[in-house]
Amino acid sequence: MTTLLIVDDEHWTRDTVKTLVDQELWGISQLDEAENGEQAIEKIQKKCPDIIITDMKMPGIDGIGLLDVLKNDYPELPVIVLSGYQDFMYTRQAIKAKAVEYLPKPVDGEELNQALGKAIMEKRKLEQQQISYPLFASKQPAISSLLDPFYATLAFSLKELNEKQFESTVEQFLAELPENLKQNEAFHFRFHQQFLVLMEEVMKQHNATLQELGFERKDFMYDPAVPIETELINMQAVGKTVIQKIREGARQKTRINLDDIKHYIEENYSSPELSLGMISKKFYISKEYLTTAFKKKFGCNITEFIIEYRMNKAKELVQTTTLQYKTISSMIGYEDVSYFYRLFKKVHGSSPGSVRKD
Repeated sequence: MTTLLIVDDEHWTRDTVKTLVDQELWGISQLDEAENGEQAIEKIQKKCPDIIITDMKMPGIDGIGLLDVLKNDYPELPVIVLSGYQDFMYTRQAIKAKAVEYLPKPVDGEELNQALGKAIMEKRKLEQQQISYPLFASKQPAISSLLDPFYATLAFSLKELNEKQFESTVEQFLAELPENLKQNEAFHFRFHQQFLVLMEEVMKQHNATLQELGFERKDFMYDPAVPIETELINMQAVGKTVIQKIREGARQKTRINLDDIKHYIEENYSSPELSLGMISKKFYISKEYLTTAFKKKFGCNITEFIIEYRMNKAKELVQTTTLQYKTISSMIGYEDVSYFYRLFKKVHGSSPGSVRKD
């Protein structure tokens, strides 16, 4: 089970993160909190959390100070950085500290959970490397000479979206695999690790997530009890699915209708789940492509459009009704009233109370 420590001086941000985290999916058994870097360091020393999510601008020891401590004293701890301040200094510090992800506020639930999945995967890789280090203590060139060309061919098959070549390559590899290597634990572990690397390269190349390709992180967990023959059969199915999904996504890209997406936002603006991640998943298109195409056509990105549309609806409700601001906030998709106030003032230049009084 996994413990997550959330570090932020704003209680509503901590509450939002706790609400958005999918504990069941990632096996997170405990959510802990700290208001600044000093409290976070104390809790890290006493409770040894598995993952850190931290804000950057905090009183006392801020995010930069905390990242320095983590980098020097706890390099094995994966860190996700949150910040409402789009400052290069913060981004640079997060990169130097090898943060798993740097996410802007307001926090997007889809992006947050993807970052958590990435953090958990990084931690598992490190644990597996530590557990399996004795397996790789001696040089085994025979393993590299067998696996490297095999995965190079698979990578080419995925790049060319050649389903038949992918399938035949796996079949040939299985047919020619020596019996002694089938029982070799070092070979099995290396085989699995290179498959993870291959999948990461595919996701990066096509700007896709595992979920968009039809999988979950748990589908790729290493289990030494699973025979390598079974893994190879599963690999064939994975390759077939990935190629089909990529083709489907490519076809969808060519016929995506941005006006339909804009209309969808206008019809569903009141849904708390509405976000860039949710829309990209619904319309089978990468977030990066959707952001670029939407901004090119409408002059703003998806998130900006959602916020502005919601705030215009909120202003209309403030001016024409006597509804409580908490009710209006909920009606346009925000459960956090404080966050609603901040967005309203940012967009309209005045608080809801001032607008209603005027």
